[in-house]
Amino acid sequence: MLIKEPANTVAIEKAGKLDRKAVAQAMKGLEIKVAMSPCILMDVKFDDRGDLDHESYHVEVRNGRPMVTEVLPPLGKK
Repeated sequence: MLIKEPANTVAIEKAGKLDRKAVAQAMKGLEIKVAMSPCILMDVKFDDRGDLDHESYHVEVRNGRPMVTEVLPPLGKK
């Protein structure tokens, strides 16, 4: 399944109506992977509370340039 829309559009379609409570419920557990959607930069997942969970990056500035020093896994994958 290829998803070309942002997560909120996918959730609206999943909810079947433009109702904020229905859309919020539809976003719970929604997972979108880069392989499915060329419009996102990283895999994302909404947890069972509707909070976004994704990789995070620890960045340090060295010689005036940002350097990624560590990639932190999504909280749900610890």
